[in-house]
Parts: sequence; C-alpha cells; structure tokens
Amino acid sequence: MTDAYRRGDVFWAPDPFREGANPRLWLVLASGSLPYAGEEYVVAALTTTDLPANHRVGDDWVSGNDPSKESYCSPWVVATVKHGDVVNPQGRVTDGFANGMAEECKGYL
Repeated sequence: MTDAYRRGDVFWAPDPFREGANPRLWLVLASGSLPYAGEEYVVAALTTTDLPANHRVGDDWVSGNDPSKESYCSPWVVATVKHGDVVNPQGRVTDGFANGMAEECKGYL
C-alpha cells in the first residue's frame, strides 16, 4: 500500500455516481478520523464546471494544478473512496481551502 492520503490531497479515482465513467478528481476531506484510517477517504468532487454553488480552487493549489484548466470544488458531491481505488495522485490544495470545503460539506448534512 502506498502512503495514506490526508485532508487537502487531490487524487484521481472512479466516480461512484457514473457507472463506466472515467476517473475524476477528488479532494480529500477526511482520512485519519475514519474507522478505517488509511484504507478509505471521505472526498468531495472537483470539476471544471463553474456552477453557482461551486468554489474556485484558483491560487489555493499548492501542487498539481493544470494551468490550462480552472478547477472548482462541489462540496455537496461527496463519496467514500477506498485507498485501493485511487488511480493516481494529482496534488494538494491549501489547508485553508480543504478546511473550508469540509465545513461547507457539513452544512449540506
């Protein structure tokens, strides 16, 4: 097993809401606090679509951003992804952005 991901990490993994779809980017919101820490993650979807309630990542990318595309987080599109399903790491966002998205996610629950 590769190292566990933590809040703020961004990776590619299957989209459980679209059968047969290509992997998508996910932002890790929770990892170590879960019952199976290091084995699964609570994640929020990242997208290139600028929907009204999405949050632009912009300068909050620490590493891994694609300068030719703008990224947005949809904190209401939440899933649990198993560590073994991660296809590829992408990068990381700032702690402030990740913490903000975790708080936004809580607001939808």
